[in-house]
Amino acid sequence: MKLTHLVRSKVGAVVAVGAIAALAGTGASVAAGHITSAQIKDGTIQTKDLTKNNFAKFTATENVVTAQTPISTTPSDNGARVVNVAATGQTPLVTVVLNKGTWKISGVAQFSHNITPAPPTPVTDFGVVTVPGLQTGFASNFTSDVPDGGVNPAQVSFGGTIKITANNTPVVITGAFTGGNSGQAGVSVEATQYQYVKLFKGGQPSS
Repeated sequence: MKLTHLVRSKVGAVVAVGAIAALAGTGASVAAGHITSAQIKDGTIQTKDLTKNNFAKFTATENVVTAQTPISTTPSDNGARVVNVAATGQTPLVTVVLNKGTWKISGVAQFSHNITPAPPTPVTDFGVVTVPGLQTGFASNFTSDVPDGGVNPAQVSFGGTIKITANNTPVVITGAFTGGNSGQAGVSVEATQYQYVKLFKGGQPSS
């Protein structure tokens, strides 16, 4: 074989190998842009590797507002936090004032019949507490049957989230009885503000 032919063959082989290496490198680069979870070793990705657009959470703040039905000024109520609930319509039980934002509402309501003595024929009815504007949870929540005779009030818990669009917005929680009956009711409520916090490198809140 002539020397020139041998040299050309070796050069061609080197060029071919270089081309294959270049293609392999390009393929690795392309693949790197499409990494899947199967290619990630546990513990190698950290919070700081995530951008603030890809990492965020819904978290509570320290802003908590509480409210209760005022203490009754009627001597026979013995300082209980109750108001008289009419037989018709919705009776305001408590007002909680909230600022703009998203809030988690939780509370408890009690309903009783201040009828002494109890009627000869038992009355079956329920207390209904209503929280307007809830985005999650039930707007109206029902107690079990309210006992007659003013003893052992029926109780119900309620909760959900509410979005407030302006500061100093009053949220009026109301009560009613089913069956056109009257009685008394009281409410204790707590509202905790929530906010959507975006994080950036190091997992710290963005400014």
